[in-house]
Amino acid sequence: MPDKAARPPRLSRDRIVAAAVDIAARGRPDGLTGRALGEELGVDRSAVWRHFADKDALLRAVGDRLLALAYEQVPAGLDPKPRLEALARAVVAVYVGHPYVGAAIASRTTRGPGEFAVVDMMLTALAELGLSPGDVARYQRMLAVSVLSYAGVSASYAVLPQKVRDADERSWTREYYAVDAEEYPGIAEYATRVADVDQDMVLDTMIEAFWTAVDARGQSNTDERNDSHD
Repeated sequence: MPDKAARPPRLSRDRIVAAAVDIAARGRPDGLTGRALGEELGVDRSAVWRHFADKDALLRAVGDRLLALAYEQVPAGLDPKPRLEALARAVVAVYVGHPYVGAAIASRTTRGPGEFAVVDMMLTALAELGLSPGDVARYQRMLAVSVLSYAGVSASYAVLPQKVRDADERSWTREYYAVDAEEYPGIAEYATRVADVDQDMVLDTMIEAFWTAVDARGQSNTDERNDSHD
């Protein structure tokens, strides 16, 4: 009789998604194709599509797994602000670490448990900061769109050929340094400083600006409550 222990695990949605995540982590552009997944799993490519209606459904499932991975990287017990900062940085790191999927899913909603966990963490943390219910919802959307936009751009950049990235980086110290100062006075004055700004600084500044807005809104709400009690 055949050795049942030697049989490969039964094909499932979870196995397919896990294989797609593994392929995506290698920076391959074909991680969501039936051919690549079939090779990774040792099955016929048609078997993949018995578990997903189409490529978009697979993309959303894999994207949701990426959000779950980011959520799992946030240490337990953090206060609201460090918690949201850790989540934002984790989402960016995971998307860049799986760049083709990260770039493709950044503008989408995955509608799965990974996304639900991330959104719930954001809403809960903002509520803990004392924002009104309406502001909790508004600033959650602001943070989500900002982080996903940044993560998507960073992932898209990560898949560019190295020579293209090098050329883009050199432009900050070549073309920008050489502009006509009379025609572009702002660039002429700040080109050297702009060239010193790296991607980590951009994310840091986005987070800083977010907290400035949240803190200002929270103070405004406090002032309004105090005025109503006078």
